[in-house]
Amino acid sequence: MSIADQRVADAIAHMGQGKFADAELLLRTVLQDFPEHAEAWHRLGVLALSAGHAGDAESLIARSLSIQPQNPPARVNRGVALHALGRFEDSLAEYAAATAQDSNLVSAWINRAAPLQGLGRIDEAVVALEHAVTLDAERAETFNNLGNLYKEQGRLRDALAAYDRALALNPLMQEAFSNRLAAMKLCDDITPVENLVWHRRWSGWFEAVQRDHVPLDIAPDPGRKLRIAYLSPDCHTAVPDFIRPVWRQHDRDRFEVFVYFNHPRVASDPILPAPGPMRVMAVKSDEEVAHMIRADRIDILIDLAGHTGRNRLGVIARQPAPVQMTWLDYLGTTGLDAMHWRITDAVADPPGQTEDIHSETLLHLPDTQWCWEPPTDSAPPVADLPALKSGHLTFGSFNNFSKLTDATLRLWRDLLVALPEARLLVAGAPAGHGRERLADGLGACADRVHFVPRVSQNEYRGLIGTVDIALDPTPFSGATTTLDALWQGVPVATLGGPFPWSRSTQSLLSCLGLSDWSFASADAFIQAMRERAADLPALAALRAGLRERVAQSPITDAARFTSGLEANIRKVWRAWCAEQSAESVLSIPNWDARFAKLATGDGVPALQSVLALYALRPSNAALHAEIARAALASVPNPVELDPVPHADRQSITFIICSIKPDKLTAIRGRIEHLFHDHDVEVIGLTDARSLSGAYNRGAAQAKGKWLVFCHDDIALPQEDFADRLFVHLAGHDLIGMAGASKLVDGHWERAGWPHLHGHILHRPPDGQGWVYYCAGLQAPVMTGLTAMDGVFLACRREVWESVKFDAETFDGFHLYDIDFSHRAARAGFRLAVPSDLLLVHDSTGRYDAVWQRCNERFLNKFPHQRGTPPAHRLSSLNVKLGTWDQVLRLRAALLAHGFGSPGAPHVG
Repeated sequence: MSIADQRVADAIAHMGQGKFADAELLLRTVLQDFPEHAEAWHRLGVLALSAGHAGDAESLIARSLSIQPQNPPARVNRGVALHALGRFEDSLAEYAAATAQDSNLVSAWINRAAPLQGLGRIDEAVVALEHAVTLDAERAETFNNLGNLYKEQGRLRDALAAYDRALALNPLMQEAFSNRLAAMKLCDDITPVENLVWHRRWSGWFEAVQRDHVPLDIAPDPGRKLRIAYLSPDCHTAVPDFIRPVWRQHDRDRFEVFVYFNHPRVASDPILPAPGPMRVMAVKSDEEVAHMIRADRIDILIDLAGHTGRNRLGVIARQPAPVQMTWLDYLGTTGLDAMHWRITDAVADPPGQTEDIHSETLLHLPDTQWCWEPPTDSAPPVADLPALKSGHLTFGSFNNFSKLTDATLRLWRDLLVALPEARLLVAGAPAGHGRERLADGLGACADRVHFVPRVSQNEYRGLIGTVDIALDPTPFSGATTTLDALWQGVPVATLGGPFPWSRSTQSLLSCLGLSDWSFASADAFIQAMRERAADLPALAALRAGLRERVAQSPITDAARFTSGLEANIRKVWRAWCAEQSAESVLSIPNWDARFAKLATGDGVPALQSVLALYALRPSNAALHAEIARAALASVPNPVELDPVPHADRQSITFIICSIKPDKLTAIRGRIEHLFHDHDVEVIGLTDARSLSGAYNRGAAQAKGKWLVFCHDDIALPQEDFADRLFVHLAGHDLIGMAGASKLVDGHWERAGWPHLHGHILHRPPDGQGWVYYCAGLQAPVMTGLTAMDGVFLACRREVWESVKFDAETFDGFHLYDIDFSHRAARAGFRLAVPSDLLLVHDSTGRYDAVWQRCNERFLNKFPHQRGTPPAHRLSSLNVKLGTWDQVLRLRAALLAHGFGSPGAPHVG
């Protein structure tokens, strides 16, 4: 290898490590000595491309190819740059040249799909990606991109399956998970509770291992000038029309406004007028961006993307600002613990109706959640009502084609059947599979549909004027397209739904006094369209005044909207300040002295200090990471658990329900290894229709004196687990890994601190280290519990014989454990959670609609347990640790210092 080649190889290694400045410097030194080194030019272009400088990247890589034309990877990267510049045909030509030189170059086939998609050739894009799968079926990005294209074709189930495949290949691919969540908005068979559960899974999968609560030195002054920041992937697409007027109107005397965005999609894209400092996030990690936000000392961080494309929710997860909100582009919960508020209005989210399907607190703006800047200069004038000339209604669809779900097509088919003279114009439907699917969905009415391909913005507005009524899709309503139609004088008919995103058009219409265009049922929708068709003069009169109605509404009154937004932001800030006065560590007496100990990181004094603070402020999230750091520092050397005597020979039966033979085989082998000195029996049940019924069936045939009911997705990492378990069973009747000394419903964790006890290890998505969940640990063995989690329950046989599992009430896979352990406690049996039994669990639970129904059964059975969860649910540590020694050290430190329990009620 030549000196030049070695330097380029070193530069590529720097790029892989994120050392982009070092890589660029090295490449430029190569070109000083070897100006015709093709790969150096190529890699400089790649650096420019990663920084968002597509024009520079294209010219640099073109220089490389002029020196060395036979370089397929360089042609692929030039194709990416050309695509970023909007030169789709030229981009395709580069990919074709790359595959001509290397027909098996997977990256060329993967990237070929993007310009095809940009040209509206969706079916061809799908073919390209499906071919890429035949070449390499192990690339998560291919399946993620396929999911996006399937969604555009209207193949929702295929899209969801593709996202699932991407996540199976790369569990750390947040983009694929967010894309799946966004696609679920198109599902008409999912409940609001199930939607929340899926979003909470994102949080459980990604947020806990990303969060690094750095204490924020933000003064809780309710009246001072606030620093607010907007976080957006690109500040493009439809966002500018909604955010630009707000930025213009912000009161600069009371608010300093920052913007964090990635970079323009193409070099010619104008950057929005800056309301204040603008921070480009391109090539920066989520952690780096979070550090930028902390350095800017932002008070209120407003996310504009939710789970839409290229979002930066990983920044939000790190909680770089004390108050964090989401608004505008997602219209639903993000599922994040670190997202505190969601900005909405009382129509999209009627007060008292949707709070339970959000992880955020809802912030209802006074008029509407929408502030829109209409296209006053570029829009054509309002056209006359087409039906006056044609004699029949023409309906129009202008939303993204992916929103035309099966439910939408059923509604429109029934509408066209009811109005046999009516016509339907569908704009933007991709040729091929997409249009075929739409025609199939409309059945015999499809011959009255006119398809129009994608057109320019000016042509689009003129096209709207050719229809009489615009039809809103369901269950995913419109917003930008609704406003575009209304501005052209075209009313929009919408069918409401159970989700916030089902009611965006309804929200807009309500603000315009047009609630009679929103309908609660398909029958009412169709009947109203019949009435509109019978009264064309009224429809024409509405059309003539609609633009002025929009122009005079709160939707376009940016000053009024921004004033209301600022008032609500200030209200939220005051609430945070008031909370800090009661909750913040800064308000604790002698805080400076306490923090001085903490800041030193000096072993035991630091841990005692932080645990004392935790006892006073258990809901303060910033303390949780500090507890882990101080605890690990307080026990600098590896810790061994105290030895236990070898147990006499015992008879024990494990009862496990599993539909996965590999998991059952694995846990059976581990159990037989750990309990080889005992009479161990493993009963594997593969046909369980309910855990209660199956556990009862297994226990009835069990031979052991001791019974264990456990999941199949666990691991028992301690070699002396058997001896430790029998020590605890000798003194207690029912042993578990985690539980609560108080219940407020069937979810034991909702009792909050200090009523939770136990610890469980989880494997993080990357498979490295452990995620250590722990609560309590105020004593080596916590007793006095009233319920326990069912991941692992070990008991005397007499316990099961006395209470058994309630298979009649809990006939599925939820609440069997809480009910069983709670009845055992009520019967006088001694429940305990030992601190020296460690277990790894591959799941974090599922609290969906089925669980909710079981929870109601539990509360009906034990109405005295129906209570109110604490306002703050932060009550335990959820910390990523790298080694087993760190797990033991953290456990030892927390146990030695009572997990912040001084002055708090002890249990056991």
